[in-house]
Amino acid sequence: MKFLRNKIILPLVLMAVSATAYCSLKSEQDTLPLSLKIKVQSFKANLEANGFEVLRGNWNLFTIDDCKYAMAKFGNCFGNNPTAPYIVPTVPLWPDEFVDNFLKDSLGPTQGNTWWTHRLDEREAIVILGTLPPTGGYFGMESYVFTRQGKINTNDEIYKTITDPFMKSILFANSPNLSRVMAFASIGDSHNNVSIQRQSGSSWDQERYFIITPDAAMEKKMSEALLEAGVHERDQIFTEKVSKDIARLGLGSSADDFITLIRYSMPFDEVLGERWRRSLPLQVFRVREKIPTHTAEPYPAPVREPRAARTDLKLQGDLNNLVKEVKIRWGQVDASDASFQSLLLWVDLLGEHCLKRPMNCLGDTADADYQISKTVSLDKGEVIAAAGVLGTATGNASYVSLSVNWLPPLVGVLNRTHNDLAGSADDYSATVANTDKLYLQYFARDCSGVPNCTAISEKSVPKGEFIKIIQRNYVVPGSLRGGDPTKLVNPSIIVLNPKNFSRK
Repeated sequence: MKFLRNKIILPLVLMAVSATAYCSLKSEQDTLPLSLKIKVQSFKANLEANGFEVLRGNWNLFTIDDCKYAMAKFGNCFGNNPTAPYIVPTVPLWPDEFVDNFLKDSLGPTQGNTWWTHRLDEREAIVILGTLPPTGGYFGMESYVFTRQGKINTNDEIYKTITDPFMKSILFANSPNLSRVMAFASIGDSHNNVSIQRQSGSSWDQERYFIITPDAAMEKKMSEALLEAGVHERDQIFTEKVSKDIARLGLGSSADDFITLIRYSMPFDEVLGERWRRSLPLQVFRVREKIPTHTAEPYPAPVREPRAARTDLKLQGDLNNLVKEVKIRWGQVDASDASFQSLLLWVDLLGEHCLKRPMNCLGDTADADYQISKTVSLDKGEVIAAAGVLGTATGNASYVSLSVNWLPPLVGVLNRTHNDLAGSADDYSATVANTDKLYLQYFARDCSGVPNCTAISEKSVPKGEFIKIIQRNYVVPGSLRGGDPTKLVNPSIIVLNPKNFSRK
């Protein structure tokens, strides 16, 4: 199929669209800038005129308040980041697509006839047109296999080696449809603010366009349609290539279902960032030919971008010394402490590996490395100290998140970023080296008299239940992805009794 490419005719076409479809434009999301509205309308009209079916979807902000829906459906909230809500498209299903009613409204009610998850035919595309958010710490867009037909493999090596009963119950879990297991596994690398910048010259506050498809022929057709709709340069278009070597394609009951997430963290201007989150100037379509005119051109399995890091291992001794000095200051030299564990190294948390087991990959992304603490309680007045190496201070992260997660539902209830953690270990500089590269953060029910402490109420974590702390280090500066965990120092957790604490 050939789209119009006449640069003289194109402005006239856009003028005609904007004039004759004015009423239709008014029905678009009111938050879309006019230039984007015109492209959206022209893109849809162009495709329909050339024999495509086009289904329009919606965008949703999944916040901590929405965890109640995920908990009711799945028993957990996937370790959400409470201060950086996920942005999720919902789309209609095709008339010939299998309907898994177990997943209806799985993350909350949706607008119209749209669903959070969908299957993916070998010759279709998901197309996103949007204005990216204001400058921030991180932006990434990524698709996942959400559930997969199959059963839990109790002979899997990770299943057999995991002794933490909570982790085993989360990693190896059925979908609400008991013929399927939870996967939530990435199918390749994301498009993030760094990769978008490298390809197109800029990212923040820019109109950019995304194609998610398993078919190279559809990628070409959608790119042509976007250019015809007014997209200025092909390098503003980004493709997420879904390989049939990774995902099970098709619209039937045995195919994988998919979900797409946007993560946007730490806007430099909170007011502008929140305004973008509330307006969501994005549009999503599902597209396929009414009568297929081509043979699908599948993609090979993706080659992951390599992880890099500036080794932090030389700071392990300083961190150990900080842990020792904290115990001395608290008068509790025998206090319990333990290192966090790298999820990538401990449970092989990489999408295509999780899909082979199968195992819940917890919404993994190669843009971060993840470390998780042991399970602890707060109900006897414990003060929990998290001590670690600050990735933004060592050049191994653009954005650091230290989050407290309520167990068993794995709800992220609060978060501390590198801005909160910077300088928090300085009080120990007389006895510990390199405190400018370390952090020390406390959590307790009652933070009275404890510096750098965040209180966790029984409303956030009910009495009798537990917490885990998760550290996320996003995107090593100068690279596209998160750090190599073999070169990074895992944080430590210390369980303290507040009665012996004195500030010196």
